[in-house]
Amino acid sequence: MTISQSKIKFKPLPRKVLEVLRSNANEIYYVGGYVRDVLLGLPTQDRDILVRGPKLTELVEILSPIGRAELVGKSFNLVRFWYKGERFDIVVPSRRTPAGSIPEPGMSLIDDLKCRDFTINAIAWDILKKQVIDPLKGLEDLENRLLRATGKNAFIDDPLRILRMCRLASKLGFKIDDGTFLAAKECANKLQTVFKERIGDEFGKIMLLEKPSIALKCLHEVGALEVILPELSECVGVSQPGGIHAYDVFEHILRTVDETRADLLVRFAALFHDITKPRHKIIGDDGRARFYGHQESSAKVASRWLKKFAFSHKLADNVAKLVRLHMFTHAQTEKGIRRFIRKVGEELLEPLFELRFADTKAQGHGDLEAEIKYKNRVYEVLSKKPPLSVKDLAIDGHDVMRILGIPPGKKVGEVLNFLLEKVLEDPKLNEKEKLEKLIIENFG
Repeated sequence: MTISQSKIKFKPLPRKVLEVLRSNANEIYYVGGYVRDVLLGLPTQDRDILVRGPKLTELVEILSPIGRAELVGKSFNLVRFWYKGERFDIVVPSRRTPAGSIPEPGMSLIDDLKCRDFTINAIAWDILKKQVIDPLKGLEDLENRLLRATGKNAFIDDPLRILRMCRLASKLGFKIDDGTFLAAKECANKLQTVFKERIGDEFGKIMLLEKPSIALKCLHEVGALEVILPELSECVGVSQPGGIHAYDVFEHILRTVDETRADLLVRFAALFHDITKPRHKIIGDDGRARFYGHQESSAKVASRWLKKFAFSHKLADNVAKLVRLHMFTHAQTEKGIRRFIRKVGEELLEPLFELRFADTKAQGHGDLEAEIKYKNRVYEVLSKKPPLSVKDLAIDGHDVMRILGIPPGKKVGEVLNFLLEKVLEDPKLNEKEKLEKLIIENFG
């Protein structure tokens, strides 16, 4: 690939936005990932802009009359600006630290670029002069498809860049410079100093890559995985002899992750589904490895880790539930299937089957056809719209209180749950008169 400056096509700034910025700043540049992706001919969405002169708070003031502008980021180090449906991320020159960027409006563009993570992200486009500024030979590295740090202190300044290194190498298909990899490896332990929210944000981006396994292997090789997710590091080399598994636990987990779509719920469920297997491994007399109870402890690790790294509690709880249930056995009767659906919840049925299919494919010797048949059977039962929760019952709590002459309280819930169990056994019982009769016979 040869990058010709005459063929570079940067999208011009909207006239009104350019006028407002020019009236307050003498230097306006496109920077960062936007410049990199334009040069690589990749699709771009939001545009990254750097201006010299005004402070971030002043940028909000001058841009607000023509669009929506707000300070964002953990340290409010960025102005996010929306104009006629487009989004722009606007920064001023900054220093980088483990806590994030620290704005320094007086810093030169060159000094800002030298503070960035990788040379391919340290290229700027001067919007006013229409020329590329490349002090660190980032264009050459783009042409050579090489990921190289901007300097020897790149990872000391911000250890989070280790995760970004692995993500970008995977996303772009670039080779990591040997010196850069070594410098990252020497700083892996410094990830402990990085805010958990920042690690979670970058790790989430890794999990949404086309093939997260490439970046996850990179994190292992550079020593970062044992710092941020040691349970996954423990899976490396743990064999699973004598059964349906053709790969060790680590390789199986990575293959399972790659088999799922780019969605945080199913991707994290795949990542954590077998993560505590090394702690449960026993070898039977038949030479086969077994891992009794690993799903329960893996679910606990998933919930704890996701909450620690600032993912939503809803995501953490749903991932943990999928991990806990991923070893489900196939129900043989409609009654059993109704109970299975009730246990999983309709909203998690599809993610659970997606996890199960990915798990089966990644085993090497799994029976995918049997899993597909069971899913079809479950959805066949679901299509009959059976009552699956107390909300589906033909009576409600008010009816229970009226029939038994009791006030609101735990007893009402106990009665409704009793009725639901009966209806799960036999949906034909879900008629008002039949349910009233059951209440009187069992609680009257």
